[in-house]
Amino acid sequence: MSVLEASASPGAAHIPRLDFELAPGCDHRCAHCYNVWTAEDGDPQAGYDTGGQLSTPAFKALMTKAMQQTGANHITITGGEPLLRKDALELIEHAGELASSVTVITNGSHVSLDVARRLATSGVSSVQLTLLAANREDHDRLKGAECFDDTVRAAVNLAEVEVPVQVCFVAMHENADAFADVMELCFALGVGGISYNRMSPTGGAIHHIARLMPTVEQIERNLDVAEALGRRWGIRVATAMPIPPCLIRLERYSWIDFGFCSTGSTSPNIVIDGTGRVRSCNLASGVLGNLLHQDWAEIFANPYQRDFKRNVPAMCRGCAYEHSCQGGCKESGFATFGDHAHPEPLLWLAQDPQARELLAAEVPQAVVPLRRLLGSRGRAADEVRRG
Repeated sequence: MSVLEASASPGAAHIPRLDFELAPGCDHRCAHCYNVWTAEDGDPQAGYDTGGQLSTPAFKALMTKAMQQTGANHITITGGEPLLRKDALELIEHAGELASSVTVITNGSHVSLDVARRLATSGVSSVQLTLLAANREDHDRLKGAECFDDTVRAAVNLAEVEVPVQVCFVAMHENADAFADVMELCFALGVGGISYNRMSPTGGAIHHIARLMPTVEQIERNLDVAEALGRRWGIRVATAMPIPPCLIRLERYSWIDFGFCSTGSTSPNIVIDGTGRVRSCNLASGVLGNLLHQDWAEIFANPYQRDFKRNVPAMCRGCAYEHSCQGGCKESGFATFGDHAHPEPLLWLAQDPQARELLAAEVPQAVVPLRRLLGSRGRAADEVRRG
């Protein structure tokens, strides 16, 4: 239990974890970035305003209220890049007072040894860093910043103060074949866990699908590597972005922990931003309410999540995994096609062999012409073939 002995508000569901977005900005320029505020004019997620960030006392009060009313016992600190906020360490310390465990997700460029020491005394149970390649040139190109050395240094600094490190690997068409090398680097750095996330585009990332979306074959090869090397080196591997079982037989991989859409589960990945707005996950742009002005019970009553669970793609209805898989990442389907019930990009590309060629032919403005072909609400892929 946390020091608050928190319990959920009457009439509202208990939420095991909460994510707090400390800052909307970032000093890296990842093309795959899912942050919804990177959406461009005309995109389905456009218009998410990040202005009016709360002061330190107001943010602390918001965190306290959220934990008390939801009964959560875990906090994830994220962004943007959370350590760009000047009071980030103070807010992280407050999170440590509220929760029994705290995870910090950071790009690693700001984790000096002094920062690592302060994280170690703040109740932080783990820090997640992103590694996209095992060499400086490829990693920095994909991150849009000179940051490979920073990331490795952050892992070393955190290890020195005994804060566990988890590495996030985002699998894309351009780096999927380097996954084994990344696992080897993780082993050398003493990293005990890897979060394997196949690219799931939302925000501005929808404009880079043709170049960056991995193929099903690449993902399957990565899972083979994770199963073999993870077991050999004792590195736990988990997936956060859903991998539809209709594409890959997940039961083949006993070492890997597979996760599906949290909104469709009993442990939703509720996100609260720096203005008090609440969303169902960090890929969603739909706002459930604002905890500054509302109580959690009222926000929880918003029908968004219940409607979301029922709104699966037609091709998924009747599938044995319909309720657990939820059709993959439906927020990615909305961000790309403007419709939660449209097959998300990974499924859409897999079911239509001509789709990837269509996308590639439209680079660098791949998605806008694609949406124009599909229609504003996203018609089925066979309409593209007929057209």
